[in-house]
Amino acid sequence: MFIRAWLALLLLSLTACDSYPRDAQGSTERARQTMRVGVSHDPPFVALRAGRAPTGSEVELVQAFARDRGYTIEWVEGGHDPLMTALLGHRLHLVAGGHGEDSPWTDVGWSRAFVLRAPDGGFARRRLALPPAENAWQLSIDRYLHARERTLR
Repeated sequence: MFIRAWLALLLLSLTACDSYPRDAQGSTERARQTMRVGVSHDPPFVALRAGRAPTGSEVELVQAFARDRGYTIEWVEGGHDPLMTALLGHRLHLVAGGHGEDSPWTDVGWSRAFVLRAPDGGFARRRLALPPAENAWQLSIDRYLHARERTLR
């Protein structure tokens, strides 16, 4: 009797976990329509030029992520603080450019750190700002970065 009850409880517990992690604001689902990416000028990782699409190694990383999932990107150029405020309001899926380990933005989510080649020939440790409490979205990005960890640089 005890084993049956234990197995029933185990089965009930496992079925309750099938849709985790979740997004509080539906970022993953909204990205399937259009992935809105905030970018601030941070050469050579993010380079902005009037009338042109953003370029740079961090932009290429975001483009590869979107292409891998069939997402269409809408680039939103701007200053760092307005972009981070939009991210907190879940109006962007991520913000690329200018994120160091000492960022004062503690209310946003952060991707796992990744390494890109720096202009001086060394390596720069980078990360992407993500909307808060969007756990499925963050896991998707972190898994992508982890899978490509050796090919970045």
